[in-house]
Amino acid sequence: MPSLQALRAFDALARLGSLTEAADALSLTRSAISHQMRLLEEQLGLKLYERRGRGVILTPTGQQYAHEIRRVLAMLDHVHANLPDHEYNGHLRVSMPPGFAASVVSRSINDFYRNYPGIRLHIGTNRENEPPNLANLDLFVVHGDGAWAEHSVELLTHPMYTPVCSPGLLNELQIKHPQDLERTTLLHLNNDHDWRLWLSGSGTKAQLQTESGVYFTNILLVISAAITGQGIAIGDDVVCGDTLKRGQLVCPFDMQIPGDKAYYLVTPHRNADDPKVRAFSDWLKVKLNLFRQS
Repeated sequence: MPSLQALRAFDALARLGSLTEAADALSLTRSAISHQMRLLEEQLGLKLYERRGRGVILTPTGQQYAHEIRRVLAMLDHVHANLPDHEYNGHLRVSMPPGFAASVVSRSINDFYRNYPGIRLHIGTNRENEPPNLANLDLFVVHGDGAWAEHSVELLTHPMYTPVCSPGLLNELQIKHPQDLERTTLLHLNNDHDWRLWLSGSGTKAQLQTESGVYFTNILLVISAAITGQGIAIGDDVVCGDTLKRGQLVCPFDMQIPGDKAYYLVTPHRNADDPKVRAFSDWLKVKLNLFRQS
């Protein structure tokens, strides 16, 4: 996940067209800007700009990314400008699925802390579709159907599902067609629902015994087993997004289907206007937007 410092450096470079001018605008050295740009391009796996004489020119991809980043940074600046600092104090207790916490939140949580050092953030995990009803929690990210009438509910993202496995297993078993899944070990989260959903939604004619395989009660265990070549799992592009970008997991088939559940931001009505809740909610939506685009 790119840091806010790298994104602000890229925004300055895109606006000013010069490493030196970007460094002066942010009170950094020219080498610091170059270092941030190199890390950003490596993290994204994209070429964002090219040197031209004493300046730089953005690639078409860089121009598109710069436009989106400018909008995201403006959103954050608006949030900070419209809420007084003294409201960002105290404890904030958030619960979310373990896979979402590991892939989206924990990798960049220091960005939130640097912006809101007065908030004492406590992050816990919940089970899939667990009702957000614990009295001592302020905010929930829930993977489910969105039917929580007694809370304020906002859709965060609707993930796409597809089989995922390690590159080693893909090569070892020569998995090229859905029919080849019959030779693999299926990995499950709680039950075989996701495998049945994918088989039905993808239109494949593979005759697969979806109830076979190994069952886990935590998605992080499923992903760990898949990364180490123990079998093949159904993953979504949020929880598995980072491991797919890093090449730890691959998608054997170009057959993604929308899941029958989504990720929701769920807030008890009593906390809907809490500045700490709004601050974390806005930060999370920005981070998730960047995560899905990178």
